[in-house]
This record gives sequence, C-alpha cells and structure tokens, in this order.
Amino acid sequence: MSNRRVKLRYFAIALLPVGVFGIHELILGHLIASDLDVPLEILNDDNTWLEAVGRFRFLAASWFFAALALLPVALLIRNLVQPTARGTRIGACFTALIIFMLALTPTIQQAMASTNPRIYHQVGKAVFETALSRGSLPGCLEPDGLWLLGRCGDIPVFSMFRRVLDIINALAGLAVGALIAGMILCLASKDSDDVEENAEELARNMHQMRQQLYLSSVILTFGMFFATSWMYWPMPLILDSAKATYSSLITASALFTGTYFCLLMLSFYIPVALILDSRIKRLARLAGQSGATEAIFDVEDWKKSHGLKEGAGEVLRAGIALAAPILASFAGGITPFTH
Repeated sequence: MSNRRVKLRYFAIALLPVGVFGIHELILGHLIASDLDVPLEILNDDNTWLEAVGRFRFLAASWFFAALALLPVALLIRNLVQPTARGTRIGACFTALIIFMLALTPTIQQAMASTNPRIYHQVGKAVFETALSRGSLPGCLEPDGLWLLGRCGDIPVFSMFRRVLDIINALAGLAVGALIAGMILCLASKDSDDVEENAEELARNMHQMRQQLYLSSVILTFGMFFATSWMYWPMPLILDSAKATYSSLITASALFTGTYFCLLMLSFYIPVALILDSRIKRLARLAGQSGATEAIFDVEDWKKSHGLKEGAGEVLRAGIALAAPILASFAGGITPFTH
C-alpha cells in the first residue's frame, strides 16, 4: 500500500488562521477597552453566596471543554499512524505545534508582565475581582498557601479562575492546532494514474473533511459556551436594575468572540474545500475522456456514484456547522438560566 502524501506547500494554509489570530489580537490590543470602568455599585451586597452559581457553571464548562479538546488530538494521531509519507507527518506535527505555541503567547506575555490586560478586563476588571472575592476555596486558608493549581493568593477563587483560563487556553491551542493539521491532511493523495483509485481516495478525503468540519464546529461552539460561562459568572450578583445593561455588554463581547471563532474555522476549511472541489472537477473530466463519449457521460451521475457529489443536506449541515459559534454567542443572553 502506497503512503498518503500531502504536498508541503499545502501546509501554508495554516498561515490563514494565523492571520485571523493576529488580527484578533490587534483588535483586542488597539480597538477594545482594556479595562472598562464598570461601577461596583451594580453588585448586590446581599446573597453573596450566589457567587457559587457562576462558579459551578464555569467549572462544568471547563471540565467538559478540557475533555472535548483531546478529541481532535486523538484523531490527528490516528490519521498520522496510518501509512503516511514522512514529510507529511513532520509538516502536520510542525503545524499543530506552531498553532499551539501561538495560542500560548498571550499567557506567556501575561506571566512575564502582570500589568498586561487579561481577557476579562473588557467586561469589567473590578466587577470580576469583587464578585469572585465573595467565594472561598476549601484548600485555601491563607494567601501563601498552596493547593492544586499553585499559590492561593489574596483572592483564592479569583486565582483559580485565572489559572483555569490559562489551562483551557493551552488546551484550546492544542485542539485548534490539531484541527488545522487534520484539515490539511484531507488533501492527501497517492501517486496513481488510475481514475477509480483516485476517485476512491477523493471520497475518503471528502468524508474526512466533513468530519473535521463538524468536529471543529463542536470544539469552537463549546469553546464559546466556555467563554460565556466565565463572562456570566458575576451575573447572579448583579442588581436586578443593572442586569439588562450589564448583560448587553457581555452579549456584545460574546458576539465578538463568536465571530472570531467562525472566521478562524472558515480560514482553514474553505481553502481545503476549494482544492478538493477542483480535484473532483478535474477527475470527472478525466473520467469522461477515458471512459464513455461526451454524449453519454453524465458528470453528475458519475460524481454521485463515487460519493463525490454534495447533497442539499450536506450543504445545510455545513452551513449550520460554520455558523454555530456565532449562534452560541447569543445563547448566554437569551437563556433564562444564565441570569
């Protein structure tokens, strides 16, 4: 059996999501307020135990997303252990590693300079710190004490929140790197001039591409739910008179994040889909030339018989998958259990 091979130039597709990431960081650094002056007066001094409501949601979303993030990594490993050219394996691993390191960049910068803005600053740093200070951790009795994730700090729950954010950010980078590398592997081909063999390989590539698309949608959609889980953490402590206005701020922030996730997914899905589509058209022409005459050869029937024709259902599912992160960004603002 010949090894599947992806031409090294196709790994340049990874530059597109890198560009989306760069634009996202540029917008965050220059166009979005690093610390909105949200007044502490919107916090309710009664029922401080409601901080636990937000914490339960945050920990549940963190736990689920952490487990989910391992799926694309496992899938990438499964694809790479199949008969694959050495250069293709190196290119896929290098691509995943570069994306992972880029995702860690903000965390490393914040560790080196504690004054750098954190992601939660855009929805009110003081509100978050004060709201989370209402809670306590069983393993943290003193600020200098150590627990599962390190030093307790002056606000143990807040320290836990920041460290879990860093861990999930690292896992998200690992997952997205594996998703991008896995999508590029859908462009694998074999050195063969046999039309039927190439059609079978293209059908496998199309199936793998759809699998990667749906997995990307699931990962980024639940990444969106994770983001809204921390954004809405202080919400149960907000005064009823201020909930609508503060919720509008969070919904807008979530929409920005959901848009970023959608563009990220499009950046590595569309190039692969276009390349595979051009391969299908080229192979269909070869099939028509090498088989029947043009008068009796039906291109659409040939595509359908070889599993190379997208039906309306597949197009609809792809559209829903691509839009899912943006739709999820609104979920926190419209579901009653987030308030």
